[in-house]
Amino acid sequence: MRALRPAAIGLLLLAACVSPGPLPTLVPTLGPDETAAITPAPGETRPPPATRAPATPTPSPTPAPVTLIVCQTDEPLSLYLYGDDVAARAGIMEALYDGPIDVVAYELRPVILEDLPTVENGGLTLTTVTVEPGDRVVDAVTLQVVQVGEGVRLAQADGSVITYTGSAPAPVVQVSAEFRLRPGVLWSDNQQVTAADSRFSFEAAAYYDTPASKFITDRTQAYEAVDTLTARWTGLPGWRDRDAARRFWSPLPRHLFEGVSPSELRQNVDANERPLGWGPFVLQEWRKGEALTLVRNPNYFRAAEGLPRVDRVVFRFGLAPEQILAEVEAGGCHLGSQATDFTGLASQLLERGAAGALAPVFAPDTAFEHLDFGIAPAPDYRRPAGLGVFADARVRQGLAYCVDRQALIDELQAGVGAVPDAYVPPGHPLFAADQVTRYPFDQARGRQLLAEAGWNDADGDGVREKDGDRLVLDYVSGPEDSAYRQRLAGLLQTQLRACGAELRLRWFAVDDRGQGLYAPWPGGPLFGRRFDLAVFPWRAGLEPPCELYLTSAIPDDLNPAGANNPGYSSPAFDAACQRALTRFDLAGRRAAHAEAQAVFTRDLPSLPLFFRFKAGVAHPDVSGYALDATARSDLWNIEMLGIR
Repeated sequence: MRALRPAAIGLLLLAACVSPGPLPTLVPTLGPDETAAITPAPGETRPPPATRAPATPTPSPTPAPVTLIVCQTDEPLSLYLYGDDVAARAGIMEALYDGPIDVVAYELRPVILEDLPTVENGGLTLTTVTVEPGDRVVDAVTLQVVQVGEGVRLAQADGSVITYTGSAPAPVVQVSAEFRLRPGVLWSDNQQVTAADSRFSFEAAAYYDTPASKFITDRTQAYEAVDTLTARWTGLPGWRDRDAARRFWSPLPRHLFEGVSPSELRQNVDANERPLGWGPFVLQEWRKGEALTLVRNPNYFRAAEGLPRVDRVVFRFGLAPEQILAEVEAGGCHLGSQATDFTGLASQLLERGAAGALAPVFAPDTAFEHLDFGIAPAPDYRRPAGLGVFADARVRQGLAYCVDRQALIDELQAGVGAVPDAYVPPGHPLFAADQVTRYPFDQARGRQLLAEAGWNDADGDGVREKDGDRLVLDYVSGPEDSAYRQRLAGLLQTQLRACGAELRLRWFAVDDRGQGLYAPWPGGPLFGRRFDLAVFPWRAGLEPPCELYLTSAIPDDLNPAGANNPGYSSPAFDAACQRALTRFDLAGRRAAHAEAQAVFTRDLPSLPLFFRFKAGVAHPDVSGYALDATARSDLWNIEMLGIR
C-alpha cells in the first residue's frame, strides 16, 4: 500500500493530421484495338499496322500506414528507465516496453515472463535461516533494516513474530522468488533479452545517485542471473515481502551499456532520447516540444499474432484538455491520454459522448476520499463535544447514515463512481461484499442512533447536546483555496447539520512540515490526532490497505510516522489484518481480508466517501481502448489498439 503523504506516508498527494486511408486502386484499361483490320479499297495496298508493345500495368499505390495519434498536455524530459518518471511518459514507455509485468484489474499478469512465482507453483519460497547478533535483518514491525540485537522483532515462516533477546543464534524467515523469461523476447536490435539485462537494471536502480526509491534494493540480499533466462531475488532475512512476485527488474540493454556507470547512463543521449526496448514499437523521431513518433517493431515477440494493430503511433504534446476534446471530435487526435487530467471535464465528456462525437472512458482510481472519526485524540487535545464523543460506535454509525455519498459523487464527479462499503473498491477481487456492514443514506436511522447514544436536540436549535456538550465538531482538511475541498466540506456540513451535528471548518496547508495537514506526530492536525472529523485521500495498492488501521500504526511518540490517525484499536481487526499481510496463499489471504473488512465496517473508525476516477477519451473509430484502475497507463494494451 502507498499512502498519500510526502515523506514517510507519501502524499496523494507537432502539427500532425490523421493519415488518409489508402487511395483506390486504379486498374489500367485498354481502349478499342487500334490495329483492327481495315478493308482497303480495290487495288490499294496498305502498309502493315505498326506493332505495339504490351501495356505495362500501373502498380497499385502503397497503402498509407495506419497511424494512431495520441494527444496529451505534457511532454516527458527523458525516456531513460530511471529518469524522468512522470505520467507524461507512461504511455510511451508502454509502447517501447511491454510489461515486464502488467498490473490489471488489481492483479499481476506476466508479459515477458513465463509465469509469476507463487508458493503453489514453487517459484516463491519461504525458508527459515539462522541469524546472529550484528547480522542485517528487517525488523518485522518497523520494516527498517537493522542489525540483530536486543529487542529486534524477527518474522517467522508461520507469520508469527519473536523478539530477539540474549546473544544466541535465532531463526528468521527469508523469502526468495525465481523468474524465467519467455524465450524469443528480443531487443528491437534483434539481441536476446536476458536475465543479465535484468541484473544490470537492478544494479543501476540500486546505485546511490540513481533517482529511484531504494526501499526494495536496500532490503534485497541478492539479485542473480541464474542462467540466460532465469533471475532470482532473495530478500534480507526477516522481510516477509508480500510483493515478492514483483521483484523482477525491468531489463536494460547490457550489450549496449556495459561499462557505462549508472551516473553516466543518466546523462547518456541514447538511454534518454533513443532508448532500446522490446515492445510493439520503436522510436523513430522525437521533435522536442511538438511530437514523438513510434513505428512498428519488426522484432516484437508477439508479431506473429498480428500485433501491433497499427503501424505508427504519434504522441502530440502541448494541448490543453479542452483542445484535446476538440481535436478528438475533429479527427486530429484518436486518443486523449489519461496522462492529461480530464476528471474536471467529466460533465462535458458525458454530454459529448452522448452526442456520439467522442467516446469517453472512465475507470475507478485507487485513491479514495474518506471521513475519519477522531476516536482517540492526543491527550492534550480539547474538543467542544467532549473527548469521548466517538468512543461510542453508534455516534460514528449515526453520522455515517446521515452522509449522502451518492450526492457527493453526483456533485463532485458528475455521477461517475459508486458508493464504497470499505477501504477496498467494489471491483477488487478481495472485496468481501457478503461480509461488510453497509451504511446507505438514511437520515432517520442516523438520528435514531445518535439519540440512542444520548445525543438529543432538547432546545430545538438544530444542534444535539449531551451532558451539556453540544455536537459541534471540528472538521480538518486542506488546502483552503481548493474549490474541490470547499465544495466537499460544504456538502458534508449541510448533510450532517440535518442530523443535528454542526461542523466547524479548519483549513491547513497541504504539506508535511510544522503544523501542515500531513505533518507527522505530534505537530500536524491529522497525524498529531488533533481533529474531530477529517477528510483527505489515501491511495490503496493491489492489496487492501488494512495496515492503515492497525493499533501498531497509531501515531505517537514511539511511532511518529504512524498512519492510523483515528486512533482506532481493535484486537480482532489487528489479528485478521496481520494474517492477511503475512499469508502468501490466496485462500488464506482472502479469508483474512474478509474478516478484517467485516470488523472494520462494523466498528467504522472511518467512512469511505468515494473512490476518485480516471478519465480518458477516444475517437469513436478507435477499438481496444480500456482504462484500468491499477494499470500504469491507459495505454497498457497499446499493441491491441486499432482504428476501424
